[in-house]
Amino acid sequence: MSARSDSPAVPLPAALWLVAFALAAINLRAPIVVVGPVLESIMQTLAIGAGVASLFTTGMILCFGVLSPLAPGVAARLGLDRALALALGAIALGGLLRGIESLPVMLVGTFFAGLGIAFGNVFMPSLVKRDRPERIGQTMGLYTVVMGIGATLGAGTAVPLMNLSGAWSVPILMWAGIGAATTALWIWMAWRRPKASDDGQSTNITRLFQSRTAWTLTLFMGMQSLGFYTLQTWVPAVASAAGVPSATAGGMLSIINLTTIPASYVIARLAARLHHHSLLVLGLCMLIALGLVGLWLAPTASPTLWAILLGAGQGGCFSFALTMIVMRTRRANHAAMLSGMAQSLGYLMAAGGPLLFGALHGVTGDWRLSLWLLMALLSVQTVAGVMIGRPKLVTVREG
Repeated sequence: MSARSDSPAVPLPAALWLVAFALAAINLRAPIVVVGPVLESIMQTLAIGAGVASLFTTGMILCFGVLSPLAPGVAARLGLDRALALALGAIALGGLLRGIESLPVMLVGTFFAGLGIAFGNVFMPSLVKRDRPERIGQTMGLYTVVMGIGATLGAGTAVPLMNLSGAWSVPILMWAGIGAATTALWIWMAWRRPKASDDGQSTNITRLFQSRTAWTLTLFMGMQSLGFYTLQTWVPAVASAAGVPSATAGGMLSIINLTTIPASYVIARLAARLHHHSLLVLGLCMLIALGLVGLWLAPTASPTLWAILLGAGQGGCFSFALTMIVMRTRRANHAAMLSGMAQSLGYLMAAGGPLLFGALHGVTGDWRLSLWLLMALLSVQTVAGVMIGRPKLVTVREG
């Protein structure tokens, strides 16, 4: 099969490509969150405690951090389309195994799902760089919005489907089926066109280690992810402890997640049109800072407003980070390398955030020091964001 340039040798209709791209994106979030709402039923069925049950979610996050660096090499060997089809197949297989009432089988399924999502997270920005370089803002906006919709659907439909069917495995298996259908579509798309000549070029992320821009983006991604997962874990507890009614405190988390969807789309579109991005990311970090200050000083005054500010800032920063992966690289394989580096180290940084936040509360008895820690780390994120906002491309060491 002959090699080709960065553009597809066999053009696909734009609508078909976008549908396939959106289906791939939805499979990168829904399988993560679908287990949470039915976790108590899983614990009862398997007779396991909360510590073991947490492996179904924390195990996936660890996969993101540990396995992401391997993704660019897989894309180089198989080609980007085939590699994405393989990742989606792993997600579908993982979902199938996680729907079986056996702890060892479910843990194996968690590994496969985590592997597939880790690889898919890396491949998607590279895919945009290769196939839609003239529509980066639109496509990255679509990507972040669909991931948000996938997370919302995965969490929101899990309990109703379980209640309707009488089995907690049904929502998990449903998403496995969606993953299998998406895999089949991407296998067909990969068969339609040959491997790109760009796919086989330098893919080792250590080639980026001399690039200050790559490290700055990695630091920004890590601090953003740490803040996001910490807030996802502890916002209801912090608000409740400050006197916010429990129903409102729980609703704050839903508002944060819903607000991230439009914010991520708007920021991706806006970032793609700008040449300098420092003021944009500074504004996004200020939104997060205002939300944290409100949660600390006046949590009961306007919890909805604090949640909106946190959601808009976090959603915008996440979208900004992914868009910069595409805009700060010259080639699709460079985007894959940068995506692997930023997401791998970023998720490893994020893994300790919720634990440290909660541990400080355990030591002090209140949430003030924990919130101060989050604001201190936000200042690091802000500085890194302002630096990555400068129009400087990532340099890749050759040889």
